[in-house]
Amino acid sequence: MLVDDDDVHVSNLQRQILFTSEDIAQPKTTAARARLAQLNPQIELIALKQRLGGKALRDEVAKADVVLDCTDNMATRQAINAACVALKTPLITASAVGLGGQLMVLTPPWEQGCYRCLWPDANEPERNCRTAGIIGPVVGMMGTLQALEAIKLLAGMMAPRNTLRLFDARTSNWRTLALQRAQGCPVCGGQHADMV
Repeated sequence: MLVDDDDVHVSNLQRQILFTSEDIAQPKTTAARARLAQLNPQIELIALKQRLGGKALRDEVAKADVVLDCTDNMATRQAINAACVALKTPLITASAVGLGGQLMVLTPPWEQGCYRCLWPDANEPERNCRTAGIIGPVVGMMGTLQALEAIKLLAGMMAPRNTLRLFDARTSNWRTLALQRAQGCPVCGGQHADMV
């Protein structure tokens, strides 16, 4: 299932391979579904052009074996995380800002916490896609790794879970931070969140 309430803008073209200039002004989900069907006509995709929240979000998460969060705002990430925790659905989240990328594989029973444990403030950080920009190859790299982690998880292969992996494109270096539950997290409960 592809879910997005936005249309393709010219600014989207430099950071991904699903859209072309012919897709400008089309719903992102419609254009993405068409491109993916060209790549593999055997796949079945449902495309929803809407912003899911509340019960609608939980209903769609309940249908998924794994959720890939590719969103660009904190409120949506937090809502997706809460739905995944409530429904015990694995969550793979990836993002990029400027020359940095991050990747997390969060799985039940959430012993090392959830997205909310790491970022308890639902406000948008000052440094985000809109303020710092996005470098296309970093987005592509994070998306490819996110897809790889989903394949590994669905295939039952061992994957690094419940860690935050940070990529710095300036140096091509990775840092891996262990997660811990935040004491009193309203989403998953637990102890104070520290990164080791």
